[in-house]
Amino acid sequence: SGKSKAILERLTEGTIELAKICAKEKVDAILISSAFAGAGLISREHYIEFVLPYEKKIITEVQKEYNIPIYTHTCGSIGDRLDLMLETSTNGIDTLDPPPLGTVELEEAKETLDGKAFIKGNIDPVNTLLLGTTETIRKDVEWRINVGKKRGGFILSSACSVAPRTPTQNIELLYELVETFGKYE
Repeated sequence: SGKSKAILERLTEGTIELAKICAKEKVDAILISSAFAGAGLISREHYIEFVLPYEKKIITEVQKEYNIPIYTHTCGSIGDRLDLMLETSTNGIDTLDPPPLGTVELEEAKETLDGKAFIKGNIDPVNTLLLGTTETIRKDVEWRINVGKKRGGFILSSACSVAPRTPTQNIELLYELVETFGKYE
């Protein structure tokens, strides 16, 4: 545990340095990738010990000097740690994989985050985009837009990487649906 934390501390310092360089160059936002911080790989307790303090330090240190949005990418099963992710002071949470790929129910995520961080994602890249029909994609996207738009702070996108061999027409349909139904009024 001591060696792990020493390594994490060094990585944190390097990440802070890199994030400040990016912020100084006036990037639009900074993404912290914690792809392995989901429940599929580490427990909630290990998240508290090995992720939370380091992500919080990165965000706090960068935002002391720069007024820049910082959001966090974590794949898979993160429904049990959304409350902890808020403790890092992140401005947003990226992917929010829905079941069966992950554990994030959009309605519950909106309630847990309570407008304190934006949500980006929640479209299942396999079961919806890769394997879905026009009708199932339309139904899923419209439902997520309607739930996500309530009280704002929602960016609809693929929950994680778009699967190889996803039909182009399914991506185009997603875009068309967002253009039609996804605008805030």
